[in-house]
Amino acid sequence: MRRIAVLLAAGALLAGCATPPPAPGELVALGRVSIKRPQGNDYANFVWTWHGAESRLDLNNPLGQTLAQLTLGPNGARYRAADGRALSAADADQLLQDGLGWTVPVNGLAYWLKGEADPASPASIRNTDGVRTIEQAGWRIELSDWRARGAGQPLPRRLHLTRPDLDLRIAISEWQP
Repeated sequence: MRRIAVLLAAGALLAGCATPPPAPGELVALGRVSIKRPQGNDYANFVWTWHGAESRLDLNNPLGQTLAQLTLGPNGARYRAADGRALSAADADQLLQDGLGWTVPVNGLAYWLKGEADPASPASIRNTDGVRTIEQAGWRIELSDWRARGAGQPLPRRLHLTRPDLDLRIAISEWQP
């Protein structure tokens, strides 16, 4: 009887570690990002979940420890650090800068990850040999390694974002559902 209780407890613990399946209507991207900037390099794993008009970006260090959680919605953005510190503002880009010191274009990235230009600003889009290049808001975004997702449009698995002072590489390991 004791062995069964231990096995059930272990199973419950392992089930708690798994990524839960997305809710109907959700889109989830799991991946990693590398940021090269004059101040140094940073690396993180991420889970970005979109549900309707809201999205949530969870950032973890390579060991799986939480760095931050950023929630974006029609009423602005909220940032929660690993130490519990909470910030909110109208601009998600500024929150990530204030919280982690990363100058990452979160607002545009929410669209670029899905292979689209941000509708909030003018963009130049070019498609060549399976690579879509978007030039927008001072960034050059190259999207590649497109994968079909059921009946929906294909989504990129590799993104390379550049600006004179910053180089971001994003690898998406999985799109759900």
